[in-house]
This record gives sequence, structure tokens and C-alpha cells, in this order.
Amino acid sequence: MTEYSFEKSYAMLEVARQYIPNGIYGPRTPTFLTYGSYPCFIDRGKGSHIWDVDGNEYIDYMCSFGTNILGICNEEIDQEAIRQMQKGDCFTLPSSRWNEMAEYMVNLIEGQDWVVFGKNGSDVTSFATTIARGYTGKNKIIMAHGAYHGAHFWCTHSEYGIPKEYQDHVLYFNYNDLDEFKTLVNENRGDVAAIMLTPFHHPALGDMVMPAQGFYKEVREICDREGILFIIDDIRCGFRLNPHGSHVYFGAEPDMVCFGKAMANGYPIAALTGKENLKATAGTAYFTGTHFFSAVPMAASLACMKIIVRDGVTDYINEMGTILKSGIQQQAASQGININYTGHPAIPFMRFVGDDDFSVSRYFCGEAAKRGIFLHPHHNWFLSAAHSADDIQKTLQVTEECFALTKKEFNK
Repeated sequence: MTEYSFEKSYAMLEVARQYIPNGIYGPRTPTFLTYGSYPCFIDRGKGSHIWDVDGNEYIDYMCSFGTNILGICNEEIDQEAIRQMQKGDCFTLPSSRWNEMAEYMVNLIEGQDWVVFGKNGSDVTSFATTIARGYTGKNKIIMAHGAYHGAHFWCTHSEYGIPKEYQDHVLYFNYNDLDEFKTLVNENRGDVAAIMLTPFHHPALGDMVMPAQGFYKEVREICDREGILFIIDDIRCGFRLNPHGSHVYFGAEPDMVCFGKAMANGYPIAALTGKENLKATAGTAYFTGTHFFSAVPMAASLACMKIIVRDGVTDYINEMGTILKSGIQQQAASQGININYTGHPAIPFMRFVGDDDFSVSRYFCGEAAKRGIFLHPHHNWFLSAAHSADDIQKTLQVTEECFALTKKEFNK
């Protein structure tokens, strides 16, 4: 199979470095992948496929880190966005989409009574902690080790340039370890405002972990007993497990739920929903942003959520993800290679056992990228409604070759 080359992409990166710190910053930088084995810039996309600036085509399993649940340039969604764009996007006051969006989302998300809108996941996870602290009069927020809840100062993994006191009220426990959670609550009794959890644990650089039997039931009981609010960060998983919220899939009963990413198929919007008893506090706490009220993403989001429900998208991507999972596991086993394939089939993560520095994974995924399959070496992947059975089969043809190359390269 002919390998791709990326001359134009890396030439563009050098130009970008003249004007932009690092050329490309954050997790989009090529150094977060396998440097030299991936492109740096994308030219266009359609459905589950993307094309880089050198003209190379890929089947994309990152979906812009989870946003493109229906596929890139979905015509129904884009037409709704265009219709709104022709009327206007940002106004001094909310658009006519405001009530329409709010009513639909409150009715869609189970057990939630109100909603507010932001732009990024970080906006709404941070606002959720503000509401929790305002409502309870307490300061501490509990979260799981390795969990990612955004880039704002209170929760970012980075310490550079950030005063330590921003995270002084954040406490950590190991996901699923109820004894450790109880210990934190007991040690900080009277000062824990909330616990924030992802529907299942998708930590940075680690295997994903499903909630243990009874975990969420006991979390709820502890929260009720101690006056702690329970927040679900559903930004990454949302609409891929259940269209009414991932808490429904796992039988959890949160006080607030954070959404983003897939809710608008790539258009910039995020949302926080909550229970009625928190509505007055949400109305008292300050929350705004110049683009929080923009109408085009709301039009796109309304269309996206309706299509997810109408077309049974969650079931379909689970089906495609299950086929991919089964194929990759069988290929690894046939080569005598030990892998961990964790998470939900719609949001999988693959790691080579013993590959603590991810060098094996970077090689494997880099070789796949050079052959037209865009996987990520140390971030979970995403399936979309645009991934076809043919896409999965083509992917498995490439991964089979890459497992053989990996075995040879590392004497696996």
C-alpha cells in the first residue's frame, strides 16, 4: 500500500510558526500525534472522510475530537445553519431561536428542567461549579484523577502560568473507588459543593473505565446525605450513548449535566442543564459571553439533535463501533499482540499492553495515518453516523497491515 507524504502540510507549519506560537497550539499540534506521520492541515471533509492540503484522503475516527456525530458537511444541518445565517447570527438581543432551542433541549434531556448556553465545554463545566458553590455555600469540588473537564484555570491539567490557589479547592479520587470518595467527603465535611464525573472515565493517557455496578446509585445517596450536588460532564459522550443524556444509559441521577461537542455536529455551542431547585441560583450567578447567544449554532444544534433522535444514530454508531472493536481485537490476537480496547464502542480507546510511553501506539497509528486511516495514538476515537460498513472494512484492512508492521518493528 502506497504511503502518504506531507510536504505541503509541513511547509505550511513552518509558515504558521512565524506568526503563531508553536504554529498550531493545544491538542491540534502535530506533536500530539506522531510527528511526520500525520498531516498538519486539513483542506476539506465530507461525511466520515477528510482530505489534507497535500490531497491525501482519510477515514476519520476523531470527528474533530467528537463534534461531528453525523459526519462533516451534513446537508440537513448546514441548510438549517445557512437559513439562519441569511437572517443573521449575532444580535444585541437573543434571536427567535432562543426559546425554541431551550424548550427542545429541556424536553429532550431526561430529568432536567432548565438550560443555559455557552460556546465551549469549559464554559459550562465552570459555570456548573459556580452554581454548585453558590447554591450550597461550600467551596470544594471533587473529581476523578485524570479526568478532563476543560481548559479553565480551576480544572486544567496545565500548571504553567496558573496560580496554585485556583485549584486549591479541587479534590481528587480514583474513579469507582467509593471508599476513597467517602474519605474525601468525611475529611472535608461541610465544605464539598459538588462532585463532577464523566459518564464513564475517559482519562488522559489511560484506559477508559466503565462505572462499577451500583457506583452511581451510591454516589447519589452520598450526595443527598451530605448536601453535595452531582454534576455529569457529558461533553465528550453526550448523544453517543443515549439521545436523552448518558446519565440515562448508566442509570445515574445528576443535578446538572454539561453538553457540547456532538450537540451541533461541529457548530460552536455548549449547554448546561439542571434541576428546578437550582434554577434561581443559576439566574443569580453571572454567566455571559459575546457569542453565547449566536443563532446559527442553535439552528444547527436543533437540527442535529432532532436527526439523532429521528434516525436512531446512537444505535447505529454503537453497531459500527462494535464491528470495528471485534475486528481489531481479532487482528491483534491473531498476531499475538496484547491490547486493551476499552470504553464504549462508539467512543473506543486502544492501547498496547506495556506501552507506557505510547511509543508503540504512536508507531501503529502513524502507520495507519500514512495509509489513510486517521486514528489517535493516545486519545479515544469516535464513531459517527457517516461511518459506513465499507469504511469499517477498509479500516480493518489497514489495521491488519499495521499490526503486522508493529509486530515486526517491536518484536511483539
